[in-house]
Amino acid sequence: MIKPTIAISDLHKSFGPNRILSGLTLTIDKGTVYGLVGLNGAGKTTLLRLLLGLLKPDTGEIEIAGFYPWSHNETFYSDCGVVLEHDGFWGNLTIEENLKIFTSAKKLDWKEVRSYIDDFWSDTVITTSNKKVKHLSRGQRMQCALCRAFLGWPKIVFLDEPAIALDMTAYDHFKNIVKYAKDNGSTMIISSHQLDTIDDLCDRVGNLINGALKELEIQMHHGMSQWVLSTGTNTSCKDILLKNGCTKIEDKDGVWTFEIDKPEEKIPAIVKQLVTADFEIYEIKRNQTGFGDKIRSIYKPSDSKGKA
Repeated sequence: MIKPTIAISDLHKSFGPNRILSGLTLTIDKGTVYGLVGLNGAGKTTLLRLLLGLLKPDTGEIEIAGFYPWSHNETFYSDCGVVLEHDGFWGNLTIEENLKIFTSAKKLDWKEVRSYIDDFWSDTVITTSNKKVKHLSRGQRMQCALCRAFLGWPKIVFLDEPAIALDMTAYDHFKNIVKYAKDNGSTMIISSHQLDTIDDLCDRVGNLINGALKELEIQMHHGMSQWVLSTGTNTSCKDILLKNGCTKIEDKDGVWTFEIDKPEEKIPAIVKQLVTADFEIYEIKRNQTGFGDKIRSIYKPSDSKGKA
């Protein structure tokens, strides 16, 4: 049996008389992007700090990739990527100078890190500016923090409000890097109030409320799940999709959406048939939409009917 990358059992944490986490239990498997949502003050950042060993739990068990975070093992931290509320950069140093320090701290090769930067951050401030970090905007500093978080492709990544202040170009870079890391086995927790980010990136989502996590489930229509297939604009996949029992098939400039049951059996068959037909396939994935709507429905203000 494969052990989960992150395992939390009956976790409790209080600050004085204020109970923050109460009996929180969670497991996350390798290659999963887990979304963490909840109101301000719910304890999301506290949970991330406990998982990083920056805080010690009152009671409960935490195991991450075989490590107990509070042991402060060097290997554990080498396997982690982190973005918290403070980016931790030295303001009087340039972006490159800062990144070289973190590269050295993680015992990485700068040439390999430079290649990673060129591949994933080529048209951002990270490669186009020699400014000292203290002169960067909030969004630019976040780009730098995200770039640092994925140095060396860590096994575990914790991101606290990673999309805040990102412009459209930077957000696209962020999405691409999360997808690449996930495809290569990284396990991630993304805490965010940005519901588009949760919808775009997360496989599972937990709502932190009253000290515990409630897993959010999206209602599927009669057991059907929605998928997205990206192909060449001149490729017609409709016959193959219909043959495999797909419904609600739509095509928009080579991006096909459809619903299907038993995807674990049918998606591999669809891919095989598309390849045999010599169709261009750029990507096929489950369409993770609906978390945002679910969260909005939970926190939708009740109708006060004019009452103060």
